Amino acid sequence: MITGFSDQLSDYGFSTDVRVRLSETDAVGIVFFGTYAHYFDIGRMDYLAHLGLNKHGGAVKDLIPGVVVGQEVEFTHPARYNDVLAVFVRLATIGETSYTFHLKIVNKRTRAAVANGSLSLVWMNEAHEPMPVPESFREVIRDFEGTNLVEVGA
Repeated sequence: MITGFSDQLSDYGFSTDVRVRLSETDAVGIVFFGTYAHYFDIGRMDYLAHLGLNKHGGAVKDLIPGVVVGQEVEFTHPARYNDVLAVFVRLATIGETSYTFHLKIVNKRTRAAVANGSLSLVWMNEAHEPMPVPESFREVIRDFEGTNLVEVGA
């Protein structure tokens, strides 16, 4: 079980949709397990764009605040070609140099839970060393997530 994971969709203030493409399925017709990393990344980046946190001077190197250092996935129900999946996203925890997203993927037609997961990232400087998560980033997340956000070691 993912630490601090909420199964309640009401705890997720953002969602984005993805349609399963044929190339994302395996030989038995279900979504290949590795594809969920891609779905999680779509959710993370759409969340950041929704909050205006993906525009750091327009340079590609500044586009993504943080480097993924961990991912967990729990599969609960298969998804298949052409299913439309809702990727629910929340930024659950911010530490001194890291932060963690929780994601819940649901089949939009059947409402079946497909997968739960987390992505942990570390904020890095130009030398690829951990650095404190900027206060400006924290403020936007605090305003959006409210009491659902856990801050540790800040």
